[in-house]
Amino acid sequence: MRWMASLLLASCATSPVNDDVPMAFRGYWVPQAQSCDSQLGLVVERDRLVLKNGTETRTFKDIDVCHSCVGGAKSDGIEIWLIPEFGTARASPFIVRLNADRVLGETKLSLKEDSLKQRFPLDEVPLRRCVK
Repeated sequence: MRWMASLLLASCATSPVNDDVPMAFRGYWVPQAQSCDSQLGLVVERDRLVLKNGTETRTFKDIDVCHSCVGGAKSDGIEIWLIPEFGTARASPFIVRLNADRVLGETKLSLKEDSLKQRFPLDEVPLRRCVK
C-alpha cells in the first residue's frame, strides 16, 4: 500500500501546474513608495511572473496558486501565494504573497536566491498594483 501512496505523490509532484493567476492580481506591481512608471517591479500575468529592473528581466512560469499556504485547511483564503517553477525538481526561487500579512491589496516577494535579491531589490518590499 505504501508504494501506491508513493507513486501518487510522485505523480503529483511532477505533473504540470495549470493554475491561472486570478484576474484581480494580474498587472504591474511596483514598490509602494514609487510611481507606476518605476522600472523596478513585478509583472503578474495569467501564467507567468516577470521580475523587472530597468532593462533587465527574468521570467518564471509553472505557477502554483496556493489559497491555503497560510493557515492550511483552516485558511480564510485572504493571503494567496504564487509559487513559480513549482513543478520543477528544484526549490522555487521566490514566493509572491498577495494580500501579504493579511493586508488587502499589499503584495510582497520573499526572494530566496541571493542573485535575485541583488538583481531585483524587492525582497519583502511592500508592492502596490498599478491600474492602467
